[in-house]
Amino acid sequence: MGHVYVDAKLRGLQREVDLKRILVDTGASFTVIGRDILKDAGSMETPWTMDLMLSNKTRVKASIHMAEIEIEGRKGPMRIATFDNAVPVIGFDTLETLGLRVNPTTAKLEEVRGEFLLYIVNIRKTSLQ
Repeated sequence: MGHVYVDAKLRGLQREVDLKRILVDTGASFTVIGRDILKDAGSMETPWTMDLMLSNKTRVKASIHMAEIEIEGRKGPMRIATFDNAVPVIGFDTLETLGLRVNPTTAKLEEVRGEFLLYIVNIRKTSLQ
């Protein structure tokens, strides 16, 4: 299939930052963005950290931030991991939250069927009543 890259927008409390040509890694759980970019946008740093294993088997302690990410017109608040020398990637958590998936035939992002997402919302709403 090859690599899939996207342009994204990161919105923090201070400003919007355009992120050009970020790798979409369906093997990565979380989206990773460098500290300097998160600071520039004014992302919200949380008190939490997470131990991550990178693709080269290196383990790092990542701090967790919150910001809004927009990809292909779909946007939402996301957990973002950051650590020293972080290479930006869009992880599966972000794709799933935005209702996007990688089409392995075209190597492009596509929307997940909206009916499925609405079904999940209705189940949760019903179970809380």
